[in-house]
Amino acid sequence: MFYELAFWIKLDASPEEEVKKILDLIKKHKGEVFYESGVKKRKMAYPINKEIMGYFGYVLFRGGKETPVKVNEDLRFFKNILRYLIVKRKVLSPKEKS
Repeated sequence: MFYELAFWIKLDASPEEEVKKILDLIKKHKGEVFYESGVKKRKMAYPINKEIMGYFGYVLFRGGKETPVKVNEDLRFFKNILRYLIVKRKVLSPKEKS
């Protein structure tokens, strides 16, 4: 099954380190990352924990039914992740397939 994990990282954190932690977490729970968008500094639509700017990025991965559940449970403890969302993907765009 295919999944997408979108996330916001605090502005004062190192985005490269946080993305590496996320990728390692997915691999730890038997997921395979096949697309990473990279992170970009963005203004948020509304403040999250009094933050108005942050780094936004997303990754696409495949895994079993338990993979997103376990990743979701562990992401709660990442202090530099302001917000995240995991959704199931049905179809991949041609850009993401390559």
